[in-house]
Amino acid sequence: MKTPFLFLLSILAIGANAQITYNGTTMAGLGDTVFLAQDTSHASSLDIGDAAGDQVWDFTSVMEEKPDGAILEQPSTAPLFNLFPDADFVANDIYEDSVHLFFKKTATALDIVGIVEYDSNGNPTPGELSGTWRFMQFPAQFETTFSSVVLRDTSTFELGVDFDSIGPHPFIDSIRTAFKFSFYNEIDAWGEVQLPQGSFDAIRQKTYSVLETKSDCYYASAWHEFTPLMLLFLDDVQYDTTTDATYRWWTADEKVNLYVCQIETDTNGMPESSFSYTKETPTEPAGITSTKVRRVTVYPNPSSEVLNVKFSVPTVAVATLYDVNARAVLFQELGGSDTEIQISELSVGVYMLQLTDQSGKLIGLKKVQVSR
Repeated sequence: MKTPFLFLLSILAIGANAQITYNGTTMAGLGDTVFLAQDTSHASSLDIGDAAGDQVWDFTSVMEEKPDGAILEQPSTAPLFNLFPDADFVANDIYEDSVHLFFKKTATALDIVGIVEYDSNGNPTPGELSGTWRFMQFPAQFETTFSSVVLRDTSTFELGVDFDSIGPHPFIDSIRTAFKFSFYNEIDAWGEVQLPQGSFDAIRQKTYSVLETKSDCYYASAWHEFTPLMLLFLDDVQYDTTTDATYRWWTADEKVNLYVCQIETDTNGMPESSFSYTKETPTEPAGITSTKVRRVTVYPNPSSEVLNVKFSVPTVAVATLYDVNARAVLFQELGGSDTEIQISELSVGVYMLQLTDQSGKLIGLKKVQVSR
């Protein structure tokens, strides 16, 4: 049996470990290079553990199969930099110009303030998600939370439908629906991360997305909330929370200038097939000169008959089209590099096209317009 003194020491030790804090002092900035390695063979068998304290994450079985990383340079080194005047630096891929992330770093946070991708013809184009996307906030401890709205839009539709039945009742002229797509972040665990090159005390960040829609209707010369009768046909507020998530582990160890490691999970909460982790100088595998990056282009937009979905690499995916009431109105499996989606039978208006891979992981989210 423990003596009271030893018991007190054990309590203090647990309390000290629980206060693992990431304060951003070791985070990379302008002029730094972030070196990462990728394992694409062993990630699906890793145990990411529970959302709790005092965890041990044994990732010692991972092996470098692909190099990864970025150089943090002046924003002017990337295309379309003038669109993001608030950026302090841009992360340019070391091995391939697949995407440029524009960052703003302050004493309390690292924010993504812009994204530039490449279309199917290799031309730079602004990313679909806009606004400020909080990548990490500090100081961060167990149970810290924060969120970012990265897509916001409002659409209005003429209806000519009287939900109150025929007679002297208010006539609904139109419906207005607001879309909000957000990323939510939780520091949900802390403990020790074990990698092939050593162990690190770390906190774990969980990031997941939420699509929220809210609707109201216009009659009697003003906008009104839906009545209970109307809501028999339409939910006023709907939330679509993705069950897949990205996990990142952060440490104050000076040998690490970004996150310790990162892994994504599928809709069942199981690890995906790629695991990225810190490495001072990744090794360029023989025969590998670049990593294939999947880009998505949807055209024409607006369209009356057909939407073309083009992937930069052959991809098996599921397309789901949502109307302004967050109802799924079309499902279609996609395969290959270029697929057509028939939209001729859909009503005129704005829709959200969600693209997911076979595991349910979000590939892309596009706003599309059906016109006549």
